[in-house]
Amino acid sequence: MAGVAGPMLKRSRSRGTRFLVGLLAGEAIAAGLMSLAVYVLGEGLGLILGAPWRESLTGIAVVVFGFADMANRTPHIWRQVPQEHVRTMPPGMLGLTWGFDLGLLFTTQKSTSLTWGVLVAALLLHPASSSLLLVGMALAGVAAVSVRSVTWFSVSLTRFGDRVQPWFPWMRRTAGLGLVLVGAYTVWTAWR
Repeated sequence: MAGVAGPMLKRSRSRGTRFLVGLLAGEAIAAGLMSLAVYVLGEGLGLILGAPWRESLTGIAVVVFGFADMANRTPHIWRQVPQEHVRTMPPGMLGLTWGFDLGLLFTTQKSTSLTWGVLVAALLLHPASSSLLLVGMALAGVAAVSVRSVTWFSVSLTRFGDRVQPWFPWMRRTAGLGLVLVGAYTVWTAWR
C-alpha cells in the first residue's frame, strides 16, 4: 500500500490523503464485520467447550501456525489486492476497496501468522475483545502504511528493491518461534 500511497501523496497530497482515508474506512468496516463473526462464533464455542479445552485448542493452533512460519509456509491465499484498480478508480474508492479486501483478513497474502494467532485467540479465548483486536489491527496497519508513505523508508524500498527481501524469511521465522513459545505455554497452563 505504501508503494501506491507514497507516490500518490507526492503527486497530490489531497489524492493521497483520500486514498489513506478510504483505506482506513474500508479496513475498519471489514474488521468490524469480521469481529462480529468472530464474536458470534466464539460465544457459541464458549457454550460448547470449557475453558481448558478452548485454551488448549488455541495453544495448539498457535503452535501449528508458528511451525508453519518457521518452515516459511505461512498459510494464506496467494493473491494481493487487485492492482488494475489503480488506474480505474478514484483514490478514495480505491482505498475503500483495498481496505475492505485487506480487512477481511482471509483474502490476501500474509507475512507472518501473527494475524491468525490473534484471530484464533480472540475466537476461542475472549470473543468480546474481537472488535478491539481486529479494528485495532486494521488501524495499526493503516498507520504503518501512512508512516511508510511519507518517510524515507518507502523511497528506500523502491530504490533498493530486492535487497530488502532477505529479511522476510528471518522475520517470519522469528515470529514463528514466538508463536510456538506462546502456544506451548498456553497449552501447558490450560490444565494446571
